[in-house]
Amino acid sequence: MEKEIQTRKRGITLENTIYDVTLKLFDEEGVDEVTFYNIARLANTSRSVLYRRWTNPSSLLLAAVHHWAHKNSGYPEKIDLKNFPDMGSLRGDLIENARRNAILYDSFSKYLVKFSMYRMANGENISDDILIDAEEGAIALGKCFAQRAIKRGELETVPTKEVLMLLGNLRRYYTFVAPNSAPTIEELIDNIVLPAWLASKK
Repeated sequence: MEKEIQTRKRGITLENTIYDVTLKLFDEEGVDEVTFYNIARLANTSRSVLYRRWTNPSSLLLAAVHHWAHKNSGYPEKIDLKNFPDMGSLRGDLIENARRNAILYDSFSKYLVKFSMYRMANGENISDDILIDAEEGAIALGKCFAQRAIKRGELETVPTKEVLMLLGNLRRYYTFVAPNSAPTIEELIDNIVLPAWLASKK
């Protein structure tokens, strides 16, 4: 058991190092230097280790940006549903989640333009694994909010998957596509998200 724990710790340490050197190359050397050869060299590992986890440098860079954004926003990659704060109402829960999402996507936006240039330069399609993870997390958290709301009498059923994912999809749109027309968090919840949730009660 002790040996397994030590191995796992080394794995996490190596993963963090890989993410750090990937972003360092991206920030300091430019897109052409983000290669598995350079990443493996700086992380003191082998290219085969990278190929086992990521299909290409773009997918690794996307994972590194994702990790960095979560780390710097304070919004964990794996949400602790049991300890997510209960704000006392469905509106309060949605606003709190929207506030945390805003911080997370503001962190993501730091790399948006540069990352898009990297993809164009390499002509690569990016794996959608991280987006899938984000959607699964949004659904799980949404179901948690719905169960709370049902107990309070605010809802009768858990909304559809599309409604549970609505906040995250809107946040991505207003962060990456139309940042200049983004509503306030309260406007987003009161005018779009909450009405969609409450429609499940009818």
